[in-house]
Amino acid sequence: MSQIRETLKILKARWPEVVLIIGLTVLLPFLRKLPTKLKYHSALNLIFLPIFLLLALMVITTMLYCGFIRTVYLEGQKRQAIPVLLRTGLHFLWRIIVLGSLYGIPLLTLMLLSTHLVARRVESGETDTVQNIFLIHQLLVSVIRIILMKFIIFIPALVIVLDCGAFESFKFIKKCRLSDAKELIALFCFQIALGFVWTFLRTLYGAATIPPFTFRIGSSITACFIGLIIAVMAVRFVASLDLAYDGQTQALDSQGLLKF
Repeated sequence: MSQIRETLKILKARWPEVVLIIGLTVLLPFLRKLPTKLKYHSALNLIFLPIFLLLALMVITTMLYCGFIRTVYLEGQKRQAIPVLLRTGLHFLWRIIVLGSLYGIPLLTLMLLSTHLVARRVESGETDTVQNIFLIHQLLVSVIRIILMKFIIFIPALVIVLDCGAFESFKFIKKCRLSDAKELIALFCFQIALGFVWTFLRTLYGAATIPPFTFRIGSSITACFIGLIIAVMAVRFVASLDLAYDGQTQALDSQGLLKF
């Protein structure tokens, strides 16, 4: 548990940045529903404003996240100003988007398929099986995450630490052995299992006991916090390997922060 404790010390020391990143990440799912609520006002072009704000917030959150992880690698517990996080994160933005797309495309396909199945069941009146379909969907997503575990954990960390390209990072993945990162793997599996626990609690107690808003906020904050722990641990693990990347870009200054 030593790696987890060290990571928690870093997150505790930089808690304002952690709170900001988690807060923005939790806010995103709620903003995604805003364009739908305003669809009847599309003639007044009101729908374009929330879509623009949503996309802008997604970009800003990703930049803050990348900047935070990079500065954790470089500065450890030292707090950073928000402009520094944004400038540093901008340097990695496109590469992280590419990696997210590689991972998100199969998951999006799976989500669309499960949504289609749910819609068909609801139309046919078979509402009792809807919950089972959602559980199956979550199980399939978990299986994909476990299969791609090594790539999901280490590829973004390799990009952040080595400052290499999204596809170039795959050359170094063989250096990251799962057997050497037992705490990290255990926490990753715990995060997956926790998703089933939240689903079970929601099914067991229902909306009358756990308000949907409270449930979603609680589960989102927990997932984001654990995700940050995993990301920091992955970066620290990759940094400990002392990997060398000859093609490293020269766009960073001596402290590893983006120059303009």
